[in-house]
This record gives sequence, C-alpha cells and structure tokens, in this order.
Amino acid sequence: MRRRARLGVWLCALALAACNDGALRAEGTLEVPVLTYADANPWTRGGSAVPPPGPSGRLLVTNSLDDSVSLLDMDGLGTPGWGELARVPVGLNPVELEGPHHTAVSPAGDYYYVGISNYVPGGGSGPHGAHGTGTADGYCLKLSAKDNRLVASARVDRNPGDVIVSADGRTLYQTHFDLLRIADVARQGGPEEDMVARLAILDAETMAVKARVKVCPAPHAVRLSADERTAYVACWSDEVAVVDLAAEGMPVTRVKVASGSGTATNPRHQPYALTVSPTTGDVWVSSLASKQVQVLEPGTRTMNPERTVYLRGAPMFGAFTRDGRTLYLPYQQEDAVAVIDAATSTVSRTVPLSQAGCLNVHQFMLTPDERHGLAVCEGDHIGPGTLHVVDLAEGTVVSTVQMGLFPDSVSLLRGQP
Repeated sequence: MRRRARLGVWLCALALAACNDGALRAEGTLEVPVLTYADANPWTRGGSAVPPPGPSGRLLVTNSLDDSVSLLDMDGLGTPGWGELARVPVGLNPVELEGPHHTAVSPAGDYYYVGISNYVPGGGSGPHGAHGTGTADGYCLKLSAKDNRLVASARVDRNPGDVIVSADGRTLYQTHFDLLRIADVARQGGPEEDMVARLAILDAETMAVKARVKVCPAPHAVRLSADERTAYVACWSDEVAVVDLAAEGMPVTRVKVASGSGTATNPRHQPYALTVSPTTGDVWVSSLASKQVQVLEPGTRTMNPERTVYLRGAPMFGAFTRDGRTLYLPYQQEDAVAVIDAATSTVSRTVPLSQAGCLNVHQFMLTPDERHGLAVCEGDHIGPGTLHVVDLAEGTVVSTVQMGLFPDSVSLLRGQP
C-alpha cells in the first residue's frame, strides 16, 4: 500500500494534478520536496531586462551544465571590476537540463544560435548521458540579441556538436557528435557506414532544415573554406570529411589524418576541433588522443605529415591572427596555449593558464584588435568554469571571470553602431 501511495504522489506531481494531501499523509508517505533551480526564475525565457549590446559588442559563453549563456560586454574588457553582465536561461524545457553546446552569431549582430545537445548526465527524466551519448534529438535555437528571447528553433539529429553560420548570415551548419550511434552499430555487428552521422544545413532566417548530408562517424567541429564552397568536418573516426557544398548532391570525401589511423570504434587520434588559416586555407586538425595538430592542405586535399605539431596535452579550438602567421592553440592536461608559427609548424612559446585557475581549456578566441585572447575553461564539470583574458604581448592572464557550470564556447556578438 505504501509503495502504491508513493507512486500516486509521483504521478500526481508529474501531471500537476490535485491530490488529497491528507489522504496521502495518512498512508505514511513523505511530502513531495519543493523543486529548486539554479536560476531564480526558471520559467522565464530570455533576459529582457538586459540592455542590448553596445557598439563594442558582447561576448557569449555557453554554460552547458546549467542551461545558460553568460553575457559580458566588451567595454572595459580586462580592467578591474570587468565581468559578467548577466546570465540568461536558454533551452526549451525549463525543468530539465538540456546542455547548450556552442554558439554561432549572425554577422549583423541581431541574432545568435545555440545547439541544444540533450546529453546532460543526471538531467532529470530525459534520455541523457555523457557527451555524445544522448538518445533524444537535439535542437538548434535562434535567439534575439536585443532581448535574448527565443525566436525560433529547429529539431535536428541526436547529439548536436558544433554550429557555425555563413558569412552572409543566411545559412547554418550543425554537426552531430553521435558517439552513441557508433556504439550501437558496433554492438550489433553492423558496418562502419551505418555509424555515419549527418551535417544539417539550415536556413538561418526560417530555421528550416534545407539539407542533411551524411558525413562521417561522430562529426564535431565544422569550418568553411574562404569561398564557402567547401565544408571541413573533424570526424572521431580519425578523418576529416571534405564536403563539396557547391556540387550537386554535396559529395563527401573522407581523408585519414595520418598513416596508420584507426577506425570509428578504435580511433588512435580522435579529431575533435578545427582551425582554418585565413590566408592559406590550411585546415589544422586538433586530435585529442594523439595530442597532435595535423594539417590538411586544401589544394591537394591531403594531410602533410611534415607539418604535424606535437603537444603535451589534448589540443582544442584555436584561433589564427588575421595575417595567418600565428595560431593560438589551447590544449588540456597542462591547460596552456601553444603559440604556433604556421609557416614552420613550431611552437614559439607557451602561455600558461592553469596558474590563473583554468581547468580543461576548451576554446581560445582573439579580440578584434588582436591585443587580447579569451580562453574559456570547462572547470571540473561540478563547480563553475572560468573565462580568462590574456594579454598577448605579455603572455599573461590579466583578468579571470567565473562562469556557469561547464562553459564550452565563447563568441563575439558584434554591437550595433
């Protein structure tokens, strides 16, 4: 009887129905505990009280374990007292963690886009797991930069990974880091081709899905060539997928990142992030397991093993200077930034971040004037992560700001003049 009464309480709570509290207490059941939220107003969408970005622009940091985006204005960056302007909720279900993962911003500065990965462990009743193992379809959200409210959304495949926007702001590209697909197919003894996930191509205005292209097993980072006729995708299967966007049917060529590469079920390199040179178009591939940065040359669509850079930790998302000479590449374990001479593939110096409190650096971005770098660090995935402002000339951290739980990307929303 007691077990049935407890089930009755739970079902009533789920259905938001009125239950006879006195009768339930008579059965000896406990009261349903009051739900608490990290956000004071969990049912409120957006942040209408936050002023729109100013002319200098605004930073957006996704906090994947508390379903929020941190907003930081560029004005006063790195000065004493500079920090988080606001933290606004993002997602479709305010009572369940959904894991916002990476952002893209419109060139006009009027919208930004967030992938909803639905992978958060312990995320309530939903089908969530570790990164890349969510069983529910993901979403790509479109939010207004003016008031941070949801404008539209598109349902995409499981485990959204990276999201980018075209230079004209009309098209979005969303990958799906579906490790679960690899595990499921391997368990059933299926072929590797069945492990291939898709690249979703969306209309940024309407959020309609225009095309879905099968690219490779567990694709994550995606970047475009300068003419945007080609998309490069980092694939867990020790490959880079090269997608001919301008050709009929958008054919895909898969290039192994090194000789002796592994497979989707047994990768030796685990490509995860990409950084494209703004001058040569070379694609620098960050491989987590081998701790290597490998280079794909677009002219031949082959890897050049002589240009491989070896690091002491797992390389992540980096940034090039506008002249293409220098690549700032963050890497984990040591939590530092390798300053790489692109012409010689050598590390000229290293900028340490761990002493400033960075744990598990995820991305490094340059400010428009290239005087500072911004490093977003995941933290221990239990407590808050951090954002660090680095003086590039001095190679020192000049400001540290606490973020939400598990921040995993930083992007610049350019302001309105």
